[in-house]
Amino acid sequence: MDDNVYKRQHIPCINEQCGSSDALTEYKNGSAHCFACETSWSPAQYNKAREGGEDIVPTPQQSKPSKIVKPTGGEICAIESRCLKLPVVKKFNVRVVRDDQGNDIKHYYPYYNGEEEVIKIRDVIKKRNNEPFQFVWTDGSSKVDLFGKQLFEEGQRYITLFEGEIDAMSGYQMINAAKGTNFPAIGVKSSSDAERAVRRNLEYLYSFENVVLCFDMDEPGRKATEKVARLLQTGKTKIVSLPSGYNDANEMLMAGEQKAFMDAWYSAKTYTPSGLVSVSDNKNRYLERPTKLSVPFPWNGLNEKLEGLRQGEVTVLTAGTGLGKSAVCRELQHWLLQNTQDNIGIVMLEESYERTIDGLMSIEANERLSKDSIRETYDIARLGEWHDALFEGDNKNRVWVYEHVGENNLTSIAERVKFMAAGSECKWIFIDHIHMISAAGGENETSEINKIMHKFRELCEELNISIITVSHLRRLDGNKGHENGAEINLSHLRGSHVIAQIADSVIGLERNQQAEDESEARTTKLRVLKNRYSGEVGDAGSIIYDTVTGRLTELDLSDMEITEETIL
Repeated sequence: MDDNVYKRQHIPCINEQCGSSDALTEYKNGSAHCFACETSWSPAQYNKAREGGEDIVPTPQQSKPSKIVKPTGGEICAIESRCLKLPVVKKFNVRVVRDDQGNDIKHYYPYYNGEEEVIKIRDVIKKRNNEPFQFVWTDGSSKVDLFGKQLFEEGQRYITLFEGEIDAMSGYQMINAAKGTNFPAIGVKSSSDAERAVRRNLEYLYSFENVVLCFDMDEPGRKATEKVARLLQTGKTKIVSLPSGYNDANEMLMAGEQKAFMDAWYSAKTYTPSGLVSVSDNKNRYLERPTKLSVPFPWNGLNEKLEGLRQGEVTVLTAGTGLGKSAVCRELQHWLLQNTQDNIGIVMLEESYERTIDGLMSIEANERLSKDSIRETYDIARLGEWHDALFEGDNKNRVWVYEHVGENNLTSIAERVKFMAAGSECKWIFIDHIHMISAAGGENETSEINKIMHKFRELCEELNISIITVSHLRRLDGNKGHENGAEINLSHLRGSHVIAQIADSVIGLERNQQAEDESEARTTKLRVLKNRYSGEVGDAGSIIYDTVTGRLTELDLSDMEITEETIL
């Protein structure tokens, strides 16, 4: 594919009468062409169409090449450039037009609607030069579907369906040369037309004992295979998977890999709908699956319950207002920096970049540098030393922060998360908090959170990352709220039950910040509310906030002095 010619391919057609979802190609000169409805737009027409002009669909005179008289001339001969032998070309009645030097100029591929012949013309020169509009038709292209269908009677044991004419002939040549048979091999006009063509020929295709699909191995070909397979008879449809490095049948023919092609053809697997997996065929997938990377928490109580943070999972932290969710995130971020070599992405939607860095620097310095009065007691050189210790040397470019500007919509945040994962190799991504994200304007909070959590799950699985996110709690009825130490359960999560459904683990933070006892007011109980990994839930110990250092330290209750008062 020449990037100098194509701008975008396989996009929806703007011709409303067409309806194709992936047949339109945009060219860098501003023109466009749909290979399903054979509509073409000049740069001016296409620009006007996209802007909502009156003539959104060009007239037939504008949209199609000038009417072509049924071609005459050419000869039936071997197509050496494609390794196609004379008997095969003759069988499919394909004619070749050549120049004086013997180079192919055009190929004429006949399709038939009853006795009526319709010719698809491949401009070989344009194809060779990667120019647009490689195909034109004589009148009647909308009436024909399958290349070579007229050659093969119904009711045979096998028929193989290919993507395009060249591949149909290539497949026919390889299959029947190997078997000494006349097994049918036919082609659809294109991947974008495959579903429609098959739908119109179901009675014909149903008559065969087996239908073998051998479409291109690229994304459009795979999508077309799935769509076509769903139309055909259950248990009678087989799908060929070509060896790595080959996109289609003709590539294998030209490479001299007839045996490898036949091995793939014989090994074609019976189609099963997406999502259905044979356990017998996937033994190695089970035995050889990689172990999820696990990193312990900085607090033993959580490790006893959850056995660490794991990549590929969604972890939710939840608590009442002002109970330390962001502080826990910062402790985890610093812990991962010190105890792994993994990169970290940070999306803190309620604070500035400076405050985020202050939080991490404070942990490194064991000082509350977020307070101006404390930070100003140190000169720039000392602050620089802490900064270098945390973000330079072995830690250089390990921390990436989303400096959010304007609306925090799901699309933009998902894009940043993807870049953090793919472009900056971040394995652990913190998002604080989900209620600051807008999934779709005007929707209620429940609908938005459903979309957000499903997107987080999709990102974790697609990118093999871990997302640690924060959720608020709904306000409780009664006198004792979460800020007064009320115990948390999953039903208290604000916005949607989907948070609990999709999350791999949910950790609640409980603290009575209004307690008269100063130590109690600084102590947070950790409670595991959900644990998909082992099922262990409940009390996971306590952490206490140090007002001098700003750090969260796990309480070891075994070290506490046991007195009559503590027993009571």
